[in-house]
Amino acid sequence: MAVVPVPEKWDYEADIIVVGAGTAGLPAAIVAAEAGDKVAVLELMSSCAGSLALINVGPAFAGTDMQKEVGIEDSPEEYYKDGVELAKGDPEIWRAFTDNELDTYYWCQSIGMNLGKDILPGGGHRKARSVWKKGSEMIASLEKTARAKGVDTKFLHRATRLITDPKTGRVLGLKVTVKNKTQDFKARKAVILATGGFGRNKEMVEEFGPDFVDWLPTMGPGHLGDGLKMSLAIGAATKHISRAVCGSFAVDVNSKSGIMDAVGTAGGIFVNVNGERFADESLRLYFYGIVTERGMNQPGKVWFAIYDDNMNKNTLRHAMIKKAKPVQADTIEELAEKLGIDTVGLKKTIDKYHSDIDQVGYDTVFDRRTQQGYEGKPLKIDTPPFYGFKCTGATSSFKGGIKINGSAQVLNQYGEIIPSLYAAGEVTGGLWGSGGTYLPGTMVTASMTFGRIAARKAVKEPLW
Repeated sequence: MAVVPVPEKWDYEADIIVVGAGTAGLPAAIVAAEAGDKVAVLELMSSCAGSLALINVGPAFAGTDMQKEVGIEDSPEEYYKDGVELAKGDPEIWRAFTDNELDTYYWCQSIGMNLGKDILPGGGHRKARSVWKKGSEMIASLEKTARAKGVDTKFLHRATRLITDPKTGRVLGLKVTVKNKTQDFKARKAVILATGGFGRNKEMVEEFGPDFVDWLPTMGPGHLGDGLKMSLAIGAATKHISRAVCGSFAVDVNSKSGIMDAVGTAGGIFVNVNGERFADESLRLYFYGIVTERGMNQPGKVWFAIYDDNMNKNTLRHAMIKKAKPVQADTIEELAEKLGIDTVGLKKTIDKYHSDIDQVGYDTVFDRRTQQGYEGKPLKIDTPPFYGFKCTGATSSFKGGIKINGSAQVLNQYGEIIPSLYAAGEVTGGLWGSGGTYLPGTMVTASMTFGRIAARKAVKEPLW
């Protein structure tokens, strides 16, 4: 391993340096600035263009006033149970998260994020927690607040290596590429890594998730794995790295827009080219990425979302479909022909699906008992016209990375704290264990929460 020498003269100094101006990085910077520290945020892109800016579904919180107003009885403890029992995450990480997520909710409201009362169905959670809020609006609120607090956000600054004290191992700063030149940035107290995942780094995807190399990446363009690489280079451990790369939502082949709402919220079904279903589309018991992974295992690595006009008019959230335009037909047989699905197979599948709903009230083939998550009843696909999308798989948020403790401190291979190094957001692991389900909205909430946890701890570090 090449030793990064401590420079005799630094090009820039701050108390706290945050790497990444996104969902975790900006909250961290704001909290540190509010504590009176000089804070710099290094962002390799030309704007705050992380994953949060790309999403339509906002954060998930438990125990909020808005839940109570709409009759949802929930608590941080219930969220913790979902995280450990359903997501199979690390208890320490989930405890730290759920002990602080409600405070994050009220903090978001205090900076003008205006999280409303439009709460989405559970979709993996045992209680409805996800708030309908555009990510672009959230990131705008965070950026505005950071600017007002005096945070020095430096765009087109790419951190490439961590600089450590050779005797103590303490992180002292970073090597940073600025206009093709390398500069040395000193962190008088700590460095907080909030660089996101590595979905845009094909070599790293091949290393940690080779089965996903040809999947469509839909995360922010700055997700290059820099934070993971820098921390690994100084001995950091990983957590759930085998879960880092995983399937996400199904996308329309033509527009590359997500169409999960056609089968989840709307109540439609997924079938392969033979017209056969392959999963419970309600996502009641597992992460939607697992359904997508099963879809990519179907013949030709394609599958189809099928729904009817009743769903199109009454249950489909059209804003979530974006640019995707479905194939339309007056009969199921005609729809099958247009999409290239076996006509007899699709008709047989739908007839069986309807027969189950009529006779027992739910699907007996894949045990679909709800419309979405833990809510509603399965709907029949019997109102023309009928609609369909040809689908392929996408990757989005990553579910594993650097190992941290409940204070967001980075740990080495021996479980020891790497002094003055913190991490938050998709660059870290701990929330999602093997075989666990994904709880929608949690990545947003956890990223903000651990960014704030990291900052509260980092500002107490002694100056060097």
